[in-house]
Order: sequence, then C-alpha cells, then structure tokens
Amino acid sequence: MDAETDTRMLWLFEGFTSYFDDLVLLRSGLIDVSTYLRLIAKTINGVMRGKGHLRQSISDAGFDAWTKYYRQDENSPNALVSYYTKGSLVALLLDLTLRKATGNARSLDDVMRLLWQRFGRSFDEGQPVGMTDAEAKRVLEEISGTDLSDFFNRYIYGTTILPLREAFADFGVTMKNTADGGKPGLDIRIRQQGNDCVVTHVYENGTAHYAGISAGDVLLAIDGLRVSADGKSIAQQLSRYALGDAVDIHVFRRDELMKLTAILVSEEAPAYTLTLTENATDAMKTARQSWLGG
Repeated sequence: MDAETDTRMLWLFEGFTSYFDDLVLLRSGLIDVSTYLRLIAKTINGVMRGKGHLRQSISDAGFDAWTKYYRQDENSPNALVSYYTKGSLVALLLDLTLRKATGNARSLDDVMRLLWQRFGRSFDEGQPVGMTDAEAKRVLEEISGTDLSDFFNRYIYGTTILPLREAFADFGVTMKNTADGGKPGLDIRIRQQGNDCVVTHVYENGTAHYAGISAGDVLLAIDGLRVSADGKSIAQQLSRYALGDAVDIHVFRRDELMKLTAILVSEEAPAYTLTLTENATDAMKTARQSWLGG
C-alpha cells in the first residue's frame, strides 16, 4: 500500500485492540483487578479531559485519521477524539452490554472469534474478505441477540457520552468523579523548553482560554511570581486564590511581553476512580467474576 486508505472502522480495529491490551494483562495474572480498574479510569479521564469527544464521533475520527489525527494542532483536544482511547471504552461498553444481554453467556471474546472465522481467516487462505460497518454490527447483534442500532447511532456514529457508570454498576464496580470542583486552574497543557514553561494546548472554557492565553506562549509569572520551567509551581501559586479572583499573568508571545488578566475558574479536569462496589449483590459478583475473573 503506497497511499492513504480511508476507513471509519478504526474504532474497532484499533479500539478493540486497545481494550484487550489491558484485559489480557489481567487475565494472564500480570496485573490485579485494582490495577486494571486504575488503567480504565486513566483512559476515561483522558477521553473526558477535552471537548473533542463531544464534537467528533469515533467513526469520523477513523475517517479523519490522515487529515486530522496525524496532523494535530494546538486545538486538537477541543475538536478531536482518539479512536484508540475512546474506541477502547466503546469496546468495554460493548463487552458489558453483551454480557448483560446474554446473562454472561457471551462476550466480546465471542465477537472476536466470529470476526476471525468470517473475515480474518480469509487472509491466511490468500483470499482476503473485507468487512464493513454493517457486517461488524450484524456480528455483534448475532452474539448479543439484540438490536444494536441505537448503540451505534449514539456512541459510534454520534457523540453521546458513554453510560459507563450505569454499565459498571451491573458488574459491581463503582465509578466516581473525585475532582475538586472548587479548585482554580489554568486548564492548559505545558512543556518545559530549556528554562521556559511553554503552553502547548489551551482547553476550551478554562481560565487561560478566557484570559486570551494561546498555545506557544511562554508563561513567565503569575501575579508577579515566576513560573517554574516545569510548570509545577502553577498549582501552588494558584492555591492562594479563590474562584472568581483576578490575577495578572505575564507571558512572552513570540518576542512581545504581554500582561493578561485572568479570572480564575475551576479546572474541568476529571478525576474518575473505579472501585469494587461495597455490599455488591450476588448477581453483581457473579457478573464481575465472569468479566474480571476471580
């Protein structure tokens, strides 16, 4: 292949792989359940951090891979979603959906086996057979015994937030957002460049966004106090203030020194955690064991 190939199915090809990456570690005994749940929570927090998951479907993310995903800019977290990370969460949700629909008799494992039998094996036999979205949907519906049109429309072709909290609950796993909603922050990504703290991304509707800070700006000082090159001083410096306070921020934009006034708002960084549900019912424990093992 010497040219770009467009597909809307990277949510399956790459997302399913990403889901099984961590699940295989759990099944092989290399990590325990607590570690596995922390890995899932980390993925959830990463997907939910920007606004991209509300603006771009994972179907579109795959189709736009060559033109957008691999050519990201400073606004990408606000506009794009990763078919790797969100795709893995969709795979997880599908796995739990299939297990619930079949009383834990079938799972995404069965889907993968059937996909291999119908499409993957043909490559080894020298007569490759392609697969469409519709064919993948039919295989999933065959395993689940249910119509998944609404699932596809909402979570694969649409940008509806994945109902992970509700899905986890059926399997004796509790999902909570432990983020401190009253904590002021700049809502930015940074990198250290020599002795400078450089802004790489500005999250939409955050303090920096409203203040006019842009990607590429070098953060110099917050209310006259120097910002460390690694940016670790920012949280401590802002902890002196309350939400709604105004602070002066000095930056270099190219060669121009600029003074910006920022009104502090709460950072929107999610901090989801996953834990085993206390007092889980026997049904929850049985379902959880089927999914995560003993």
